[in-house]
Amino acid sequence: MRAMVLRGTELTVEEIERPSPGPGQVLARVRASGICGSDLHYARFGAEMIAASRANDLAGSASVDLEAGVVMGHEFVAEVVEAGLGAEAFAPGTRVTSIPMIPDPTSARGAHTVGYSSRYPGAYGEYVLMSAPILLRVPDGVPDAVAATTEPCAVGLHAVREARVQAGERVLVMGAGPIGLMTLLWLKHDGVPLVTVSDPSAPRRALAERLGADLVVDPSTGDVAARVTETFGGPPEVIFECVGVPGTLQQAMELVVRRGRVIVVGVCMTEDRIRPMTGITKHVTLQFVLGYSAEEYAEALAAIAAGEVDPAPLVTRTVSLDELPAAFRALSNPHDCKVMLTFYDQ
Repeated sequence: MRAMVLRGTELTVEEIERPSPGPGQVLARVRASGICGSDLHYARFGAEMIAASRANDLAGSASVDLEAGVVMGHEFVAEVVEAGLGAEAFAPGTRVTSIPMIPDPTSARGAHTVGYSSRYPGAYGEYVLMSAPILLRVPDGVPDAVAATTEPCAVGLHAVREARVQAGERVLVMGAGPIGLMTLLWLKHDGVPLVTVSDPSAPRRALAERLGADLVVDPSTGDVAARVTETFGGPPEVIFECVGVPGTLQQAMELVVRRGRVIVVGVCMTEDRIRPMTGITKHVTLQFVLGYSAEEYAEALAAIAAGEVDPAPLVTRTVSLDELPAAFRALSNPHDCKVMLTFYDQ
């Protein structure tokens, strides 16, 4: 099968062996797969991310060999083509998605993360293996590119649920990339009324406004806290830091109200500096969040299918497999939001 392979820091499209389903697994043909910020980080900082994963004993990290090659891609929808023993309930042609995990008794943690494993190729290739016990059927009427946003949608859901925003609290989402906008969608889904989104990109601010932001601010040209105070009567009480570049965590601590909360969703891949005195004198709470639960993943898909959240506007561009390496290089362009790999021969 054809796939985009990461070796070291090089991305190439090449032929690799198509996997075969084992017991409890299905082989599925990828229909759409989103480019995730984590994958952009992995292509650049793969060795550092693997070392951090091993230090924290994350699933499958011991099996990753960047020189042997990794096929990334963990936000996807696929179509079953072959079922292994015990997975026959999923007939060929069934559209499915799931959390990107494969149980594996040979792994120290008992599982591998699809897209971050040298053993199980991810969805930047034509076929993936999926675990039948955690498969979710994609309802008819949900387009492939939208179904493939279930994973980042679940990330936004998890961040919002972990924050436990109270009625009437002023909220700021820093960053209108895919995760920031998914966070916005869930805040509005949950009825949070005073949500500001800040981003230096005019197209992304316009998209945030379209998705329900009550106020959008360009942080490069104005005082964000002053704008929030002027509009809503005070500085933000809850901030979701969805940028993940050095300096934004300190900015969030400075922007948040005294005794406010900063929810750290963005992943900064380099060392960062904060001034603890800022947090101490303001009694700021920092809360780091990661991923989602299987229940939250299923809830995100159900909400998309019911039209309760609509991530479709986030998909700003689609690319083919041959265009994928160039798309990785081009995603430094801040005007794109979610770029989606699609397979046009289906």
